[in-house]
Amino acid sequence: MGAEKIKVERLENGQVSVRKGTWSDVFPEERREQWAAWYELMHAEYRYIGYLDMATALRDLPPLAPQTR
Repeated sequence: MGAEKIKVERLENGQVSVRKGTWSDVFPEERREQWAAWYELMHAEYRYIGYLDMATALRDLPPLAPQTR
């Protein structure tokens, strides 16, 4: 995959996007922790450091600001 950086962001539709180069996943915010845990499991099984990097990047995304009404 080269030296592409991991990019994690919240989309306008409320979903979370994680991408590196041409590869990406998009999922609901409430599943972000589950995806991070899945990437950790994949790292444990395959030892590909990119999976661990993905988990870290997902967990480093700042929390959503509380909604005010």
